[in-house]
This record gives sequence, C-alpha cells and structure tokens, in this order.
Amino acid sequence: MDDDHYIANAKNAHIDTSKFEEEILAEVRNNSGIEDKALVELIYDKAFSETAAAPVEPGNGVLICRYLTPTKFIKFLDTRQIAFPIATQFSDRRECAVPEDYDHAVLRTFENLNRSGTIWAKHVRSKAFAWNISCWTELHDYFDDHLMWKTYAGGSDGIGITIRYDQLKCYLKNSVREIAQDGQLQCGRVNYETISLLPFNKHYMFRNEKEVRFAFQSCESKMELISVEKIFDLFGVRISPDAEHRHAEMIRRMWLSYGGNDRIQHPA
Repeated sequence: MDDDHYIANAKNAHIDTSKFEEEILAEVRNNSGIEDKALVELIYDKAFSETAAAPVEPGNGVLICRYLTPTKFIKFLDTRQIAFPIATQFSDRRECAVPEDYDHAVLRTFENLNRSGTIWAKHVRSKAFAWNISCWTELHDYFDDHLMWKTYAGGSDGIGITIRYDQLKCYLKNSVREIAQDGQLQCGRVNYETISLLPFNKHYMFRNEKEVRFAFQSCESKMELISVEKIFDLFGVRISPDAEHRHAEMIRRMWLSYGGNDRIQHPA
C-alpha cells in the first residue's frame, strides 16, 4: 500500500469560473484597445459582484474579546482608543485577497491574452490599502484558545478586553461616519468556508480564531484610532488562565484605578 501521508483538501472550493473567464475575454474582444489598468479594475469589480456576500453577524449580546500585549493594554487604558490598522499591516499576506479560484482564473486569462499578471497582483494589493480593520474574537467558552494568548497577547501576561458585540457595533457605526469613504461600518464574522465581502474572507487554517471584524473603507491609507471614552464603562477584562495570581491582581488593580468596572474574569 502506498502511504504518502497526504491529506486531501476537503475545503478546496473548485468553483467553476469558466463563465467568468469567458466574460473577461468577451470584454477584451469588444474593446481590443483596453489598457491593463482599466482591465484589472473591470475584472476586480466583476469578481466581487459575483461572489461577495455580507458577513454573518453574531447575536447582539455575544461577548467579544480583543487580545492585547501588556504594552498595548496600558496604551488602551491611557488613551481609551481602539486601533484600526489597514489590512496590509497584518502579518497574513492573504488579507483582502481575491478568492483563490477567481485569482487563478484571472491569471489564466491574462496568460491567454499574452498580458502580464503582475499588474493584477498589484491591483489586488492596492485594494487592501483601502480597508481599516479591528479584529476581535467571539467568546462562548470558559477557557480561551491557548494560541490566541500566545499569538496575539504575547503569552500568559497578555490581557483581553471584552464587550458585547451590539454595544461596540452601535457605537462604532456613529464613530466612522466622518472618516469612512462611504460613511459605512461593515461588521460580522470572518468567513473561513466560502466567500464574503472583503475584508471578511480568511484562510481556513485560521478558523479556530472565531474572528469578528469591524471594518470600513478609509479616506486615507493609514491606521485610524477611534476613541471609546464614552463607552469605556461597558468594557471588561479577561486574563489568561496561565497568568500568575499576583499578575492577575496587578491587572485588576490597574484596571479599577483607571476607572474600569469590576468586570474581570481570570479562568483558572
């Protein structure tokens, strides 16, 4: 028996993109002089008009958590601001990528047209610069995933700030009106299975993060900081189960001294 240790990718979408490719070729035939820049814009819009769906939202009262390193936690206490980095500042190179099957379809089409696919990759990357995103985790269990503390909070000394989904959503909707291109906040669960509106697609290997996002298209390609001073009393604190008791007590005293409510959980 041949044992190559191969595990098949059951999540490979295998979307039939033949019609999509034919439509692109038809556009080029009908406008043979179309330049690469105009072509990639047309293709990009067509891809997402066919695939994008609004993200599914968690229940209003669902508890969400943002994991912070000790340094970021202290900064949050001092400024009472939430950071909205642009998508290109995240370590995941796939952020705001076109769904894989459609990306391959575009590259095949460009090859058939004897055009370089480089401009397509640059265009997709440029779209990621338009999104400001705040990432949170949906909580339902007493214990958090250990990797969340390690990856996003810097280990056992990290801290999570918590709030109900609808409370933060309602506040941020008003806050982004003047800084978003269209004045709109997009929010909901990240989709690891199928295709959603950018930037709510993420690779299946991140599925255990159970991520919830708040995002808007920025007027400027830079990190935005939004004050949550007015709803600071709605936040709580979550401490790693691996944190030493004295560290947990220190965080508790610090939180209360900065005016936070006694809404602190330290699973043990």
